[in-house]
Amino acid sequence: MCHGARSPVNSIPRQALARYSLTGEALIRERSDAQAERTASRPTGSARWRAGFSLLHPGPSLLVTACFVAAAAAARHRLPDPLTGLRLVAVMLPLQFAIGAFNDLRDQEDDRAGKPGKPLARGAVSPAFAVAASVAGFGVALVMAATFPLPTLPLAGACAAAGTAYDLGLKRGALSWLPFWVGFACLPLTAGAAVGEVSARVVLAAPPLALALALSVQLANALPDIEADRRSGSTGLAVRLDAVWARRLSLGLGGLAALAAVAAAPALAQPVAVVAAGAVPLVGAVLLLAVHPLPRPFPLLAPAVGVLAAVWLLALP
Repeated sequence: MCHGARSPVNSIPRQALARYSLTGEALIRERSDAQAERTASRPTGSARWRAGFSLLHPGPSLLVTACFVAAAAAARHRLPDPLTGLRLVAVMLPLQFAIGAFNDLRDQEDDRAGKPGKPLARGAVSPAFAVAASVAGFGVALVMAATFPLPTLPLAGACAAAGTAYDLGLKRGALSWLPFWVGFACLPLTAGAAVGEVSARVVLAAPPLALALALSVQLANALPDIEADRRSGSTGLAVRLDAVWARRLSLGLGGLAALAAVAAAPALAQPVAVVAAGAVPLVGAVLLLAVHPLPRPFPLLAPAVGVLAAVWLLALP
């Protein structure tokens, strides 16, 4: 090469070299920032466990399980022994966990738009975990139900079928209340069958009371999601009624169920004072929600419904 000739590198203007250098640094920073963001958003071990537990809807699951054990105790008018109590929990709690996980699995696409904080929607747990939780929960529940006398297994299967049908899409139609009714009505029957005490009074009186309570709770549960459900194309009962009428019907049915339970107590040979005491929390919750319409009435209404159901069953002769 001649001394007077310029090398290819030297022939590139210094401004271009500086620009290329800055561009390279920017790319490196961008990749580093993206990697840091992915690392920061990746849940830690404890956060992943909390998210996985949240996927199972622990609050409602524990409430329903407590009502189930109380119903078994009411059927025999005494608490089950510790082993039987654990077996009862092993029927209902995994079943409720499975229904909750399957519900979030089915709704994950809608939740990304309407409820981005839910575990599956934000990627805190994987869909494979939800599938495993659902399969394991249903499996454990039905296997444990088979260890009790008939017809415990078919009735537990009816509870599972109701929850699954709700998750699969029944909640998006006019019959969104039906799985709640089936589940409410089957719960005391399943508990009674498990301890060998299926009362004719429960068979006759539980379904009408369960219908009013199920509609009340289902509408309360759906209230916060009416707008999101409408945007996703859902035509569930709460969406059809709209928020104002859904709230009115929920509270009206809750109050009606409480009053009807007290009014029917003499015909069912129940102590009126005991049933009335059990109805007080529900009546109080209805009145409070009527005066102060909370955006999420379910957490207040559901425990009150559980108290009435448990006391009503315990008051049966």
